[in-house]
Amino acid sequence: MNVDLHMHTNCSDGMYSPEELTALAVQANLQVIAISDHDTVKAYTSSYSFASGVHVIPAIEMSSEYEGEDVHILGYYIQTDHPALQAYCMQFKERRQRRAIEMVEKCRHLGYEIDSDSIESVLKKGGTIGRPHIARILVQKGYFSTVRDVFEKLLYRDGPAYVPYQRKTIEECIQIIHQAGGLAVLAHPGLIHHGLDAILQRPFDGLEVYHPQNKDRWPYYKHLAEQRHWYISGGSDFHGVKGRFPEQVGLYTVNSNDVERLITYKKR
Repeated sequence: MNVDLHMHTNCSDGMYSPEELTALAVQANLQVIAISDHDTVKAYTSSYSFASGVHVIPAIEMSSEYEGEDVHILGYYIQTDHPALQAYCMQFKERRQRRAIEMVEKCRHLGYEIDSDSIESVLKKGGTIGRPHIARILVQKGYFSTVRDVFEKLLYRDGPAYVPYQRKTIEECIQIIHQAGGLAVLAHPGLIHHGLDAILQRPFDGLEVYHPQNKDRWPYYKHLAEQRHWYISGGSDFHGVKGRFPEQVGLYTVNSNDVERLITYKKR
């Protein structure tokens, strides 16, 4: 049985709505998925309906950092209407909006015209806005060929249009996930370039072993998880963005046997 426990919708920076994503998952013969949008649970708390034929684990991907480097934390089986989680999402949404406006202004000063209507159209969806949305607007306007080009030219950390933002600590994110009844899993450790040993000392419940960016280090990350008796997770980190692997649902999947403890967590 194939599963994908790390997927994004247009409630954050994915291309497809929750309805569209779950329908694509059914077409790809995925049995279990987790919609883990960045810092929002909009996919679960609005009027969206999921396609029948796939089980969806309620999840979120929370943003933190360690010594200036991004650290993302997946929360599985969260109570999406929990007050602590709702407060976190609301605060983060407001901070992301302010940051997006600042980045747009920087782009304008650099000669890239972005009108406020483009940003407003994203905000009306009710989720969160971030660098990928701005990058897509610049691509649509013909300034760049791909989102990756925008990041490499303008929006990389400390780049000419980059704006830093304040995030919760790793411990605070884990605490919120636990308060909401969820499991806290460190996402894509292969993207953490320094400080992983120190980060792993935090009270996580699991590790995302199977991820495209973990490449051939699956045995190593699996060993780290098993040493700590942690849950093992895995997923494609699907956004549906052209030029970002995987571009289609089902191109990268995880065998359910490899993440069995996690997908059967609520059944025990």
